[in-house]
Amino acid sequence: MIRDYTSPDLPIIQAIHRSGLDNFNLPDFASPLILTNKVAIGPEGVIGSCYLQLTAEAVLLLDPALDPRRKFSTIQELNDAVTLEAWRLGLNDLNARCSPETTKRFSKRLLQLGWHQSRPGWSAWSRRVDERFNDIE
Repeated sequence: MIRDYTSPDLPIIQAIHRSGLDNFNLPDFASPLILTNKVAIGPEGVIGSCYLQLTAEAVLLLDPALDPRRKFSTIQELNDAVTLEAWRLGLNDLNARCSPETTKRFSKRLLQLGWHQSRPGWSAWSRRVDERFNDIE
């Protein structure tokens, strides 16, 4: 059975999280950035949880004809502007997906700009929600 999360579920979810091998912090489930949180219930009580946390993906589009100095100064300005806007919107996280080739070429610059690999060794996955539910409307 699946139901909405309630605050008494927290200690069980924390225990499940501690018993796993994943290296990340649980969010504050009362945060407005948690859009939904569902729990799976078995005969023994809560056996799992899945939550949706609001985040933003940063996508950079840049004229490849720019010289390297101008490219980086433009990236710095754009980075500062979108980071400030994300903060104003109340977001905690920005994410960027880079191909292995881009990561090789650009990782030093990302570090200079204040980015870090959020979960080294992890792969990012995505799912298109609109494709699954197009026929419902």
